[in-house]
This record gives sequence, structure tokens and C-alpha cells, in this order.
Amino acid sequence: MKVFLPLNVRVDNKKILFVGGGKIALHKIQTIEKYTRNITIVSPEIIDELKGKGFTEIYKTYEPSDLDGAFLVYASTNIEEVNRQVRDDAEARGIIVNVVDNRELSDFISPAIIKKGEMTVAVSSNGQNVKKSVAWRNRLREMIDEEWPETNQ
Repeated sequence: MKVFLPLNVRVDNKKILFVGGGKIALHKIQTIEKYTRNITIVSPEIIDELKGKGFTEIYKTYEPSDLDGAFLVYASTNIEEVNRQVRDDAEARGIIVNVVDNRELSDFISPAIIKKGEMTVAVSSNGQNVKKSVAWRNRLREMIDEEWPETNQ
């Protein structure tokens, strides 16, 4: 069984690479963009919701050289073979990778996040029960909004 250590990783001035520019990538990018805009998307097509947001957009199929300079990688295509290739190439270069929706192939997973001002709360089930993590996060968000409406103090 894979075990994931919760931690906060410094991402300022670090390249976060997404291989894939569709709905699968969108979900992860919506969280990542709360912490950095240094996101590069490599994909033959990028959905409108990800265009023009200040990310580096590279319209092409994936090649191993796309990993150059990457700190974290998200394999977020809807093609399992491409995601596995990204994972294998990243592993060979010593870059940690998340294969979206496949914890067994991932070096890290993303928790359900609440971010208010400088505060962040993360909820994780070790990748075993995403729906439960999201439910816990949503309940905690309600509690935080009720108890601490102002977080800028």
C-alpha cells in the first residue's frame, strides 16, 4: 500500500508542468493556481477555461524534453499510455509526478484544500477515498466560515 506524507512544498519560482490541457487538468490547476501562476501546459488542445490565464501554453504532443526544468509534473491526459510515459520519463529524471486519478502510479497526491488568506487547510484520505476527503473539506469550510469569517487579521 502506498503511503503519502502530508507536507507543504515551496513552489514560488518553480515550474509546475501539466501534460494535458482538458477537464482533467482543469480540476488540478484550479487548486494549484491559488499558490502559483508558474504553470506550463503541454497539450495538442487546451480548453477555453485554461486559456489566457497567464500560464505558459504549449500546443503539441508530449515529448520527454518537455520535462526540462520542471519541479512538479501532473500527467493529466485522458490517455493512460501517455500518462504512464510521462511518469516513467519524470521518474528517470528524478522529478516527482502525479498521475491524475491513479494513486498507484503517483509520487504525490493532492489533498482537498481550503484556502482563506494566508491560511490553508488540507484534507487527505491517503488517496483512498476522494469523496470523503471532499466531504470533510466542505464541512470544515462551513465551520471555518461560521466561526472565523475574517482571516486577514
